[in-house]
Amino acid sequence: MWSDCEIETVGSRVVAVGSFSDATVAPIVRKADKKLREALKRDGIVPPSGSESFVQFAQYDAIFSLGKRRGEVWIEIDDDGHPY
Repeated sequence: MWSDCEIETVGSRVVAVGSFSDATVAPIVRKADKKLREALKRDGIVPPSGSESFVQFAQYDAIFSLGKRRGEVWIEIDDDGHPY
């Protein structure tokens, strides 16, 4: 089953993360991404050009687990797009 998987080492990256606890469905994920982009703009952090055409997200906790699920949207930030 896992024979097609490979492990790849990648260098470090700066990633802006926004969290949400609603279901991981397209409208909710897009809303969280928009909210994160607004926060980045407010703080003077520039996401890479073209990054608005796709969304990276992760979902934690199984869908059948008790309690709230956790989700995150991610936006990679170019080295020259942040002060860190």
